[in-house]
Amino acid sequence: MIGLLLHLLKFLPVPIDPRSQWKKVAALKQKERADRLIEILNDPNELSSNLNAFELTILSTPAHEIVSRIGARDLNWNAKNVMKAFIKAAIHAHVETNCLTEILFKEALERAEQLDKEFEATGRLRGRLHGIPVSLKDQVNVKGFDSTIGFTKFVNQPAAENAPVVDRLIEEGAIPFTKTNVPQSLFAFECSNPIFGYTHNPHKHGFTCGGSSGGEAALLASDGSCMGIGSDIGGSLRIPAHYSGCYSLKPCSGRIVQDGLRDCDDGYTEILGVIGPMARCWEDLVLLSKVMLHKPDPMTSRKFGLIPIEDFRYEIFNPLVAEDTRPSLKFGFFTSNDLIEASNPCQRAVKETVEALRLAGYNCVGIDASRLDVLEGVIIYVGLSSAEGYRTGFSHVGSDPIDASMFLTTIGCKLPGWLRWIVCGVTRYFLRDEIMAKLIEASRAKSTTELQKWRVRKDAYCLKVRSYLWEELELDALICPTQSVPAIPIGSSWNKSFLAESTLIWNLVDSTVGHIPITRVNVQKDQHRTDTDATTGGLRQPGEVSQVKNLLPSVEESEGLPVGIQIVCGLWEEEKTLALMGIIVKSWESVPNQTAPLTRPGDFIAQKKRVHVTNCN
Repeated sequence: MIGLLLHLLKFLPVPIDPRSQWKKVAALKQKERADRLIEILNDPNELSSNLNAFELTILSTPAHEIVSRIGARDLNWNAKNVMKAFIKAAIHAHVETNCLTEILFKEALERAEQLDKEFEATGRLRGRLHGIPVSLKDQVNVKGFDSTIGFTKFVNQPAAENAPVVDRLIEEGAIPFTKTNVPQSLFAFECSNPIFGYTHNPHKHGFTCGGSSGGEAALLASDGSCMGIGSDIGGSLRIPAHYSGCYSLKPCSGRIVQDGLRDCDDGYTEILGVIGPMARCWEDLVLLSKVMLHKPDPMTSRKFGLIPIEDFRYEIFNPLVAEDTRPSLKFGFFTSNDLIEASNPCQRAVKETVEALRLAGYNCVGIDASRLDVLEGVIIYVGLSSAEGYRTGFSHVGSDPIDASMFLTTIGCKLPGWLRWIVCGVTRYFLRDEIMAKLIEASRAKSTTELQKWRVRKDAYCLKVRSYLWEELELDALICPTQSVPAIPIGSSWNKSFLAESTLIWNLVDSTVGHIPITRVNVQKDQHRTDTDATTGGLRQPGEVSQVKNLLPSVEESEGLPVGIQIVCGLWEEEKTLALMGIIVKSWESVPNQTAPLTRPGDFIAQKKRVHVTNCN
């Protein structure tokens, strides 16, 4: 019954202004994107239609090696040739996944040529990212280009200046060359909006790449970018990395300048979003993190209120990666929390990682995941994120259609009080689904007095989780599933928002979290299960809405999709998190008859053997 109710509510009429121009605006924006792609393809002096062998080599080379080869003046290794290779690969990725929004190819080639001339004249590289193509999540401002974040309201509103993170990248020699797709409002883990449409998973068409940094993950996983910048307020760096297969780091709030991003909820401070790096391998994630985690100048610190941390803290990072830390490090882990039982592939990713660490001599202990009280964390997150009823976010919609992925997240706020009371009663007493009833109750606008009580509740929860993990258990890091399932089919997240529970609690607690791609869904390994469906898992309590296993694809349909893990550390422990990620990667590499974690630069494009650039739009 509740499933039917939710299905019908999904199709409640949305007021549409008959004078709406959203389709026309979206079409013009798409044409602008297509024209910029065609312009670069039609210039025979810049790009041929094929990726040649040398360009495939470039795509298979990590960023730090690219910089070294440019600096060594290796034959044909220069910024412009590197940029050409990644532009071609990005167009490949876009044709297959629809991952690009703003096209900066022409400007990027000009910038690459300037860097080559500068290096030829001075013999000095601009910085640690000299000549490296970097892609940016659509919300990151680049001077002269839109940051629409999926709303037609923001079309033809080019940024007046770069975001500080963009200037920082340019200062180190990087070249921003494209921006990537996001879900409408940035508050969903699919990747679709009325302007640019759906972005597909590069490994399986028809499945989502994740969100909200979804276009970024799809591009990186397709070898279409060397490294990228995303953001995260509930899992937006980690879920796309998990679905698409790449690396990411969610830093703590305040460690990186957050200014210069287009947001739809300006003024919201209850849970802070963060900018974070994304990459195709651990080494590149570390390199990009070293650039981003830098000491801001005094005026920037005073202006943006950053915490007083120095540059990248090598005194923390170096000993962990260079010395034998096996006697001193302690990893905790769990394969499922107390709210949702993870699917077989997601549990296997954790188990195999723990086995690799133990084989390498590291101490790994299982923890009592019920002590994390994930349901309480999710309720608090929902209660705080809905505190003003999503009015600010929806104020940007105008006559744009609201993306279906926003349905379950916002339904509580949309319901009149009397109807919410009825729905909660039916859900709790007739369907005996206490979990969904509590989430619907929490999702509503609140008074200032109520909000203050929710803040107290949040503080108590954060203290409880931190005390358990870091004080009582004395862990250095926690290894756990990134999500309970692999990527889901496009258009299917409208009634599955609760799947983000495994990532959003760490935003609530403000932990540093890394993501590593570990494995892929494998029918032979993942199909045998005695308690529930092999791929989907299910919630711990009964109830029609709560039966995840009835809402998701089978293991056969998910075959080959990436699966990753989270590495959770404490507050402001970015350097430590990166180092421990490296220990996990190296432990995997030492396992007999095993491959290193999921991906290395060039793996995707070599496997797909896509060497023609055609049919872009």
